[in-house]
Amino acid sequence: MRFGICTGLDNVNRLAEVGYDYIELGVQSALMPEADETEFQKIREQVAAAPLKPEAYAGFIPRNLRVVGDVVDFPRLSRYVETACRRASEIGGEIIVYGSSGSRNVAEGYSEERALAQIAEFLDMAADHAEAHDITIVIEPICMKEGNILRTVADGLAMAKRVNRTGIKVLADLYHVWQENEPMQNIVDAAEWLAHVHIAEPVKRSYPGNDDFDFTDFFTALQKAGYDGRISCECKFDNFQKDSETALKTVKEYV
Repeated sequence: MRFGICTGLDNVNRLAEVGYDYIELGVQSALMPEADETEFQKIREQVAAAPLKPEAYAGFIPRNLRVVGDVVDFPRLSRYVETACRRASEIGGEIIVYGSSGSRNVAEGYSEERALAQIAEFLDMAADHAEAHDITIVIEPICMKEGNILRTVADGLAMAKRVNRTGIKVLADLYHVWQENEPMQNIVDAAEWLAHVHIAEPVKRSYPGNDDFDFTDFFTALQKAGYDGRISCECKFDNFQKDSETALKTVKEYV
């Protein structure tokens, strides 16, 4: 397994010192899909000088760029996704996480069936760009506290199968799994489609090792799924310099 943290480039040197394998950046903050190439060049230069590569990206679609609803600007979405995938690939990216609950949440009274169809249409388009740039987009289930559609790994798996593209896979995030009281068996069932993992101490969404949470069931499910890919800590830190080291030590104890 390979380990990283969802954070900014200003922390990349510390991650390398501690022993992480990669950093997970934000699409909107690092790839800036609607900014011109001059602005992105600054990020390109920073990444070239960094000791770790940004192999994964989260924070994909902004809430004002809707995927679901009566007003969807599909041409703008397509341009946004193409630029994100191209820029990610240029600087070492392989994974883009599609959580982005603000872009996909379903308004009261709106058809859930129609919303799912719109998400599937979006992902099919996104797969065109992802596959062209050797990027995998992973569907992130978002728990009810933050989202009201595609809330479980099982939901994400069903959507990935519906789209059925090589560029679309599934993510398992322990925080959302735990908040939804989802069976760990769902992770095992998603084995063939599982391409990325997020982890946190799921009660407070803090860093692994902050409390005495037992991650055994989660790692057992990953093992049963045959998962040997990336695991990113997506969580809150009290003291990043110290807590990032605790987090890595904690998760490695379960492997």
